[in-house]
Amino acid sequence: MPAAERPDLRNADLCFLDLEATGHVFGFHEVIDVAVIRTSPDTKIVKGTWRRRLRPLHPERITPKAQEITHFDAGSWSDAEMSSVETWTAFADFCRGCVPVCHNPTFDRAYVTLAAAAAGVTDLGVDYHWIGTESLAWPLYKSGAIERLSLEDLCSFFGISPEPFPHTAANGAELCRQVYRALMSL
Repeated sequence: MPAAERPDLRNADLCFLDLEATGHVFGFHEVIDVAVIRTSPDTKIVKGTWRRRLRPLHPERITPKAQEITHFDAGSWSDAEMSSVETWTAFADFCRGCVPVCHNPTFDRAYVTLAAAAAGVTDLGVDYHWIGTESLAWPLYKSGAIERLSLEDLCSFFGISPEPFPHTAANGAELCRQVYRALMSL
């Protein structure tokens, strides 16, 4: 694409994204909670939030770790919606034109892309660049200022309250936004 046709990402809204899943194996485990906070490019203005709790097709596949983190229970998720073309079209419409920011975009991008594609949505509306707060924190890790590249360690470093249990996508998206703001102010 010629340079004149490329969007100026410096002026694009950001969408802070987090999700909870039934485990860590892409294509096997499922998204059970996804949330997005759309902000101005400087993150100062929250333009909206979007969240869906999703009922998994295979709740029996939840790992003990995912169960511990999310407190998932099939009974308490019975009112959650099924992943569908409507779910992921709404996601794409909400995020359209944004640059996604996640703590671990490899994880979140794979889950979102696979879930949306399985429902028939292949255009997520977002730029193909995904920003990762763990990558932005690499200099802190390399210098020994933080022990691990976890969101928890970054919250501790910046004096941000850690995510409460059970973890939710909405809490994770907000913490990601706070950590991103702190990292960008270094």
